[in-house]
Amino acid sequence: MWLLLFLCVLPAHAQDQPRVNITQGTIIGSKATDGDYLTFYGIHYGGSTAGENRFKAPTEPPKYPGDFVAINSEVICAQPSTRGIIGTEDCLVLNIFTKNITTPKPVFVWLESEAYETTTNMLHSYKTLIQEGLLVVTINYRLSIFGFLCLGVPEAPGNAGLKDVIQGLQWIKENIAAFGGDPNNVMLAGHGSGAAMVDLITLSPLSKNLIHKALVLSGSGLASWAVSYDPIGYAQKVGGKMGYTNKSPSELAKLLSTTDLGVLNGVLTDFEFYNNTPLFAPCVENIKLNGSFLHDAPINILRSKNYNDIPYVAGYTDREGTMRAEQVVARNWLTEMQNKFENFIPVDLNFENSEVKTNVSNLIRKFYFAERFINMETIEDFLDYQGDTLVFIPITRGVLARALTSNASVRIFEFAFRNAQNTDWLYPQIPVNGAKHGSIRDYLFNSNPSIHDHSAVTAVIGHIVAFAQTGSPDPNNLIQWLPVQNTLGTLYISGGGVSPNVTAFKEEFYARSNERVDFWDKIIQERYQPPKPVSSARSLVSFGLIVLLTQTLLKLLSMS
Repeated sequence: MWLLLFLCVLPAHAQDQPRVNITQGTIIGSKATDGDYLTFYGIHYGGSTAGENRFKAPTEPPKYPGDFVAINSEVICAQPSTRGIIGTEDCLVLNIFTKNITTPKPVFVWLESEAYETTTNMLHSYKTLIQEGLLVVTINYRLSIFGFLCLGVPEAPGNAGLKDVIQGLQWIKENIAAFGGDPNNVMLAGHGSGAAMVDLITLSPLSKNLIHKALVLSGSGLASWAVSYDPIGYAQKVGGKMGYTNKSPSELAKLLSTTDLGVLNGVLTDFEFYNNTPLFAPCVENIKLNGSFLHDAPINILRSKNYNDIPYVAGYTDREGTMRAEQVVARNWLTEMQNKFENFIPVDLNFENSEVKTNVSNLIRKFYFAERFINMETIEDFLDYQGDTLVFIPITRGVLARALTSNASVRIFEFAFRNAQNTDWLYPQIPVNGAKHGSIRDYLFNSNPSIHDHSAVTAVIGHIVAFAQTGSPDPNNLIQWLPVQNTLGTLYISGGGVSPNVTAFKEEFYARSNERVDFWDKIIQERYQPPKPVSSARSLVSFGLIVLLTQTLLKLLSMS
């Protein structure tokens, strides 16, 4: 009788502390506290990035000498904050959430960051996705200067954070079957700059055979902020604030790799760019260096057809500009834009001289604000401008460019459902007449939706789960959400209250969007400049000129 009781209890205990054997060792998970699923936290897919490895490609993960108890959910990568650097440089871990470790399930890999600087993974619940039959993986990757210092030299070639994700995806391919995932059915998804990273990963040769579909939400690899236009210049600005002046890229990389984290934080939080350029971002790498992640501008890669051609869905909200609400309230951006609109023009536009830039700036200002002052009375226009330049126009450009060269399906949707997810809005003085930035993500990871939000959660998750499972977000063609071809068709999720309106537009965008797309298309056709590969040779020439000019000036002063 006791033997029978033991045999009955053992499976339940094993399920509460599941054991998974992989080449690194034995991983012991635990049962989730908020639902009937299993969690495995903090599994290394790479080694520590401290010291000389700070800006380089990730190293191999450690072997576990004994059982690895995967319960530490608080590992995050080092990132700047007003409280000092938080996180650690021994951070290349991933987290796995699954219903069980037996049945093969589609794998949903999630990336998220804000301006490539911070992450909020620990704030999310993945319970609903797991209940729908997906296995969820979140990947830690290096952020800010640690993930995106790009100097075009072996000590800091660039795109370390993206190379982290590639190594994480390789780990998933080799190990996820042991956790109940299907390594041949992996969807990579992201939000904000995480979405831009997903976009860029599909364009990298390093991602071949690692992902099978892509979901980008509220971000694009074609945005002016997505890829750096002056990575060495920005790095030199940071170095200059620490006294590292007149240094070659190699010298600067070595100095920054040994600089204390606290010192770095004091400098990194001291920059602000009105044109929405991050201080550190992905770059087009020096093609002379081995292991390049991105060898050309994203638009050029799309046009060349030389990318990971997989099913692709992009989504955005109708009020993406709300991501700049904090800048309005706390940093006086409305006054800054009123006084110097030119500072807010996207960095990917090229002008022959200052007069031309002024003329184009005036044209853009008139399109959004007419002859009105930029203040709280025109806040809706400000939100339109920010949302268009940050998300809407880059996403539509990217979707059309991809659709023209892709053999796989490319789809796009707009989310404009306004309900309970806007009740936690921190800036009541700024109206949100639609879905704020982050709404799609919030609905996707809403584990306890209110009655008013339940239908919106179902609408969002239903399409995304279908996409993860089958490669089509509308597998039964119930709403005829057709792939994009040479014109934009979209799925439009709108309304409020208990039930959202879900409508598929087969024709080109409705008039409001067409006007904005056409306006920016003309400017981009005339003014767009793609980011160029970083070259340490060019920077060395600049460095040499600085030294030469300094020596000449000192000589002239000594003669006077």
